[in-house]
Amino acid sequence: MAEKPTLVVGATGQVGRRVVEQLLNANKPVRALVRNHSKARELFGKYMMEDDEKTKLKIFVCDLGEAAKQEDYKVLNQAVEGCGSIVSVSGCARISKLSDFLPWRLFREDVSGWADSSHPYFGNYKAQCALVDLAKTHSVSRFVRLTGLSAGYSPFHPVGIIFSSVLSMTTRYHFLCEQYIRNSSVPYLIIRPGGLRNEDRDSTTTHLQVDASGSLPPPGMVSRSDVAAVATMCSGRQLLSADHSFTLAVRAVGDNVKPRPQGAKEDGYATVEECLKAVEFQSDSIDKTQHSKPYGLAVGVLVYSLSAIGLKVGTLMVGGLYKLTK
Repeated sequence: MAEKPTLVVGATGQVGRRVVEQLLNANKPVRALVRNHSKARELFGKYMMEDDEKTKLKIFVCDLGEAAKQEDYKVLNQAVEGCGSIVSVSGCARISKLSDFLPWRLFREDVSGWADSSHPYFGNYKAQCALVDLAKTHSVSRFVRLTGLSAGYSPFHPVGIIFSSVLSMTTRYHFLCEQYIRNSSVPYLIIRPGGLRNEDRDSTTTHLQVDASGSLPPPGMVSRSDVAAVATMCSGRQLLSADHSFTLAVRAVGDNVKPRPQGAKEDGYATVEECLKAVEFQSDSIDKTQHSKPYGLAVGVLVYSLSAIGLKVGTLMVGGLYKLTK
């Protein structure tokens, strides 16, 4: 029987392209879900063959945000059907708009009534939930999802507030996506990296730390290649059995981590394989019953306080100018 392919969602991204290449270099069949077919061919053309029966890579084109907004999952269903696993490393990067901070918008999790398709609600949450549902329908053996360390912090943590304020409450939707995955019956691996870097780790000076608690101190710098390797290796069963699901925080540790050292080299391992073997028999300790966190309140306290201070300062300046002109 032919080996089932792995579907890589967000395949042309900085992490996604590494996942695709690692899988193909291991001679694994891959389906790549992308927004731009031309970019995919530019990146992966050397792996593609004209004969669909022989090629190890097949491309599916879909804008996740648009598909979720329209609730049109036809392409997603085609891409998932027949797959052995799904690695979803896609992400939305939408800068917040002033209108996002209106109270009746900020405090609502469901923004489908007013937000555009680039909002994280659609790409980072609703589309991912659809993928999980399809994974269950088609008996996919594992769903791998990339989020971020901030999803494990309190909404009032400075890192969480910054990301939520600047990037359209993206941490809220990563968190809600994680909870949806955990409460499904699909075996999963959630990967929470900190700051992502293109430079590969030097294993002689720097190790990789993987923590099954799902939490590590910020900034949690880690190479994209290491994150891709964790996702790639966990998409199959060679290291993690089907009945084990995890939420893993990952970072590089050692004195050679840039821009500044973090952790100790002894906290981690030289290879991804060693890291995963160390957590294989641990259990996911994340609370599956926590359905919500007060992200809106955390951002509201910051934004509305700054607005009030700005208004007060502006009023004083105008008053001062008025007195000077009298």
